[in-house]
Amino acid sequence: MTFRDGSKVIYPRLGICRVDGVVEQVVGGTPVKFYSLKPVEQTSASILVPVNKAGEVGVRRLIERAEIPKLLRFLGKDIEVVSDHRKRTARNAERISSGQIFEVADSLKAMAKLGKGKSLSPEEQQTMARARQLLVNEIAYVTKLPAPKVEEMIDGALAGKRARTRKLAA
Repeated sequence: MTFRDGSKVIYPRLGICRVDGVVEQVVGGTPVKFYSLKPVEQTSASILVPVNKAGEVGVRRLIERAEIPKLLRFLGKDIEVVSDHRKRTARNAERISSGQIFEVADSLKAMAKLGKGKSLSPEEQQTMARARQLLVNEIAYVTKLPAPKVEEMIDGALAGKRARTRKLAA
C-alpha cells in the first residue's frame, strides 16, 4: 500500500495523520525509506514509519464514506464480552493498536455493553474513551459532520437505533 504526499491516513492509537513526504535515513548501514506522518491534532509531532512496513504497523487509508453505514450497523450488533478482566484488557489493547476501524469499533462496543451491567474500571473507561474518540474523529473527518453529531450517531448505534445513513453513503 502506497500513500502520496498530502494524503490522510490512520496511524493506530493516534488517529488521522497527513503524509508529509517520504524521507530516507540510514539504519544499520542500510538506507531505509520512511513515511513522515504528522498527526492532524498535534502539529508539532512527527512519526516516521518504514514504507515497507506501513501495512504491518497498521497504517491505512481512512474509511470510505460508503462504509460508514455498515460501521454504524456493526456497532448496533450484539457482542460477547470476555469476563476475565486481564483477557478483556489485552484484547481491547490489541484491537485499538491494530488501527482497523472495525476492531476499534469492536472494542468500543464491548466496553459499552460491559458498562451497562457494571461500572467500568478507570483503565476500561480510558480505553472506551480512546476508542470512541478515534471513531468520532475519523467519521467526522470523512463526513465533514461536527463531532457532536457523530457522537449522537455512535450513541444511537450502540443503543441499537438505526441511524439515517443515506446521506452518509452518498
